[in-house]
Amino acid sequence: MTRVPVVASPEGRALPFIFHKPHSVAGVITPQAMLYPSRDMVADAIRAVPRGSTSSVAAIRAELAQNHGAESTCPVTTQRLVAELAEAAVNGWPAAGGAVPVWRVIDPDRPSARNLVGGPDFIRARQHEERQ
Repeated sequence: MTRVPVVASPEGRALPFIFHKPHSVAGVITPQAMLYPSRDMVADAIRAVPRGSTSSVAAIRAELAQNHGAESTCPVTTQRLVAELAEAAVNGWPAAGGAVPVWRVIDPDRPSARNLVGGPDFIRARQHEERQ
């Protein structure tokens, strides 16, 4: 497990870090330890999904939080990093032997897939290739 620093303020901090973000639980504001992951953390979690199978970004977020001692992982930061990794995979395809297999965690039928470089068709094609 990578030691992730807890910070008092996220402003200007380099990823990764954990911030005790105010969170509403039944109308009561309480601090929640939220992990803001680095690109490498997200990439490693995606690479850990076995070839030919799929997971989800939500499952990756839960796993990252658990592995690094947080209660949750920032959904916005994670989605932004997945989009960056998807763009790198598409732009380097097919020579991208070391590309992060983002198609293992993206559902091509979800609206968010349309916003990624390559879109649902790229995701479906890579998923089909891995199942062969």
